[in-house]
Amino acid sequence: MKSFCIGVLAGSLLSLFLPIVPPFFTVFLLLPLTILLFAVRYRFCAGLAAFFCCWISQFATYETEQQQLLNYSAPLQGTIVGIPKQYAEYSQFTLQLENSSAKGYQIQLNWSQPPELLQEGQRWQLSARLRPVAGSANPAGVNREAQALLHGVLAQGSVLAGHEAQLLPHKVSLRQRLIARLQHATADLDSAPLLLALTVGQRQFSPALWQGLQQSGLAHLLAISGLHIGLVFGWSFCLLRFMPWPLRYLAWRQGVALTAALLAAFAYAWLAGFAIPTIRAAFALLLMVLAWLQYRRLSYSHYWLLLTALLLLAQPFFVLSKSFWLSVLAVAVIFTVLWLQPRYSKHWHSKFYLFLRFHFCLTLLMSLLSLLLFDGSSVLAWLSNVLWVPWCSLLAIPLLFISLLAELVQLPGSSVLWQLTDTVFQPLLWWLNWSALQSSSWWAWPDQHWVLICSLLLICLLFLLSYQRIFLYLGVVLMLPLMLAFTRPVQWQLHLIDVGQGLAVLLQHGQRGLLYDVGPRYGQHSATASQVLPYLRQRGVRQLDYLILSHDDSDHTGDWQLLTAFYPQAQIYTDIDHIANAQPCSAIPQQYLAARLQMLDAGGDFGSKNDSSCVLLIQLYDWQILLPGDIGARVEQQLIARYPQLTAHVLVLSHHGSNSSSHFAFLHQLAPQLALNSASLYNRHQHPAIAVQQRLQMLGIPLHNTAHGGAIRLDISEQALHVYEYRAQRIPFWLQKPVGNAETLLTTR
Repeated sequence: MKSFCIGVLAGSLLSLFLPIVPPFFTVFLLLPLTILLFAVRYRFCAGLAAFFCCWISQFATYETEQQQLLNYSAPLQGTIVGIPKQYAEYSQFTLQLENSSAKGYQIQLNWSQPPELLQEGQRWQLSARLRPVAGSANPAGVNREAQALLHGVLAQGSVLAGHEAQLLPHKVSLRQRLIARLQHATADLDSAPLLLALTVGQRQFSPALWQGLQQSGLAHLLAISGLHIGLVFGWSFCLLRFMPWPLRYLAWRQGVALTAALLAAFAYAWLAGFAIPTIRAAFALLLMVLAWLQYRRLSYSHYWLLLTALLLLAQPFFVLSKSFWLSVLAVAVIFTVLWLQPRYSKHWHSKFYLFLRFHFCLTLLMSLLSLLLFDGSSVLAWLSNVLWVPWCSLLAIPLLFISLLAELVQLPGSSVLWQLTDTVFQPLLWWLNWSALQSSSWWAWPDQHWVLICSLLLICLLFLLSYQRIFLYLGVVLMLPLMLAFTRPVQWQLHLIDVGQGLAVLLQHGQRGLLYDVGPRYGQHSATASQVLPYLRQRGVRQLDYLILSHDDSDHTGDWQLLTAFYPQAQIYTDIDHIANAQPCSAIPQQYLAARLQMLDAGGDFGSKNDSSCVLLIQLYDWQILLPGDIGARVEQQLIARYPQLTAHVLVLSHHGSNSSSHFAFLHQLAPQLALNSASLYNRHQHPAIAVQQRLQMLGIPLHNTAHGGAIRLDISEQALHVYEYRAQRIPFWLQKPVGNAETLLTTR
C-alpha cells in the first residue's frame, strides 16, 4: 500500500510540470491499466495511473460545465454561500447554482446596489454578465485560476442592473444567525477581527494586520486549519476521557470519547464554513479515529502517505494549493522531528530544551518551505511560534471556545467571558501590530531556482540525521554550491507589476527602489494593498527612495497613502496639486545611484489629465527606458518634435495600449527593442488596441502584455536585457493559458 500511495504522490508532482492536461478519452485507457497494475503488484505505477485518472476526469468535467455555463442564456438561480462582503459601492458574494447544467458549482458576482442586504442562505434569480475566472499573476499574489478549480468556481462577473432580480423563498441559515450573534457580541472588542477569524473563519483584517501576520510568521495561527481542529478534538477528547464514568460503561469510554470529540471537530469545521483546510484536517482526524477504533497501529510514514494519497485522489486539485502542501509537509516535519527526539524526559529543563529544539527544527524547515513557495520567510517566525503557539493553544483558544459555547447556549455572563477573552488576546494583537512596523523582519530571497531551495531542504534533513557521519559530510558538500547564491552581485531590474487595468512600475537595485505609479483603486478594491505592497515585500525592497505619481487618475494613484505609511522615507514627485508634501516632477534628481533620470517636458498645456502625465526617461548603462504615463498622440508628437534625438530601448505603452496613444511616428522614432503594456485580462476597453498591435508588428517591435504574461521582470546588465514573464514560469504550466479574449466570452444571461 505504501508503494501505491507514493505513486499517487509522484503523479501529483509530475502533473504540475505537464504543458497540457491529457484528453478525457485517456481515462478509459488509464482505468483498466490501474486495475491491472495493482493486481500484478506494480503498485507504484498503479498509484501514478490512478491519480492521472482522477485528475483528467475532474478537469474535463470542470471545463465542460464552464463552457456550458458561459453559453447559458436563461436567468441564473442559486443560493448565496459564504459571508457576502459589503462595500460602499457594491456587494461581493458567491452564488451556488441550482438551475443550470452546472448545478452545485459556484460563481463569484459583484452587485452594485442590491435591493436588500445580502446574506448567506438567500436564494436569488438574477441575470449576470460572466467571464472565466482570471486574476493578476504576481509572484506574491494569489493564483485565482487555481483557487477557482479548488473551490469549484466556474466564472466571475457582475449582476446586470437592467434586469429584475427576484429574491426566492428561503430560510436564513443557522450558521448565518450564529455569525450575526457573534458579530454583535464582539463588536466593541479591540481583538474582534482575531476572534471572528478563529471562530467563524472571517478574516477581514486591515492591511496593517495582514502585514503583521506575514511579518511575524503567524498567518497559520489565525487561519482555521489543522491546529485549531486538532485543539477542539484534543480538548473534547480529554474532557470526555477523564470525566467520571459509571463502572458498567467503562468499556465504552474510549470509543464514545473518540466519536464525540470527532463530532465536535466536525461541528467546528461547519461553523468555519467547511473551508478546505478544515475539511482536510477533519478528514485526517476521521482516518486516525477509524484506525484507533479498529485497533490498528499506523506508523508515522504509513499514516502520512495514506492521508496524502486519499486526499489527492478525492480532490486532485489539492496539488495546486500551497496551503495543502504547507499542511501535509508540516505534518511530515512534525512526524520526523518527533521520531528523532527522545520520547521521555524526567527533568523539566530537558523537557524545555526538547520544546525549543522541536520548534527550532519545525520553524527552520517550514521557513525553507516558505522560501520555496513564497520566495521569502519571516525572521521572527521562530520567536513568534515559541511565544504564541503555546499561549494560544493552552490559554487563548480554549478560553475563546468557552466564550463561544457560552454565547451559543446564551449563558448569563457571556459578555464577561468575551471581555476576558479580549484581554487574553490583547498581547497577541500588540505583537502583530508591532511586527507590521518591522520592515526588516521579512527575509526575501527571490529569483532562486526551486532546485536550489530543495537542495537546501535536503541539507537540513541530512544534518538532522547527522548521527551518522556520512550524512554530515554529504550535507557539508552540498552547501558549497549554495554559497554562490549569496555572493552574486546585485543586479538592476525593472518590474511591470500586474495590477490589472492600471500601472505600477518598479525600478529596483538590491533592497532599494523607485516606484512609478501605484496601481488602481476602485472603491474598496486597492491593487496597491493587494498587489503592489506584497510585490515590494517579495522582492526584498526595504527602502523606497522615490514615488512618482504620473497624473491624477485612480488607476495610477491608487492607494498611495497606504504605500507611504509602509515606506515613510519615500520622496513623492507629482504634478497633482492636492497631494501635500510632494515636489513637482521636474524637481526629481537627475542621478539615482547608477541611473540617470530625466523628466521630459512636452512644452504645452493640453487641458487633459492624461496628457499632463509626468514622462520619465531612465538611462541605465547604455539602455534607455521610457515611461510615458497616459499621454495621447498629440503629446507624443510634441515630444518627438521637442526631442528630435529621443530614442528608447524599452517603452511602456501609453494609456495601457489605447488607440488614442502609441502614434506610428512616435513608435517609429523611438524604435524600441521591447514594448511593455499593463492591462487586465478580459478588460472592457480591449487594451491593447488591435491598431496598436498592428503598428508594433509593422515595426517589428515585440510586445509583452501583463494581461497574458502576468508580472514582467526585466534584468538589466551592461551587455543585454533579459525579459521574464511570471505567468510562463508559474506552475502548473497547463493552467497558464488564458481562455480566449474579452468580448467573445461576455454573454448576457
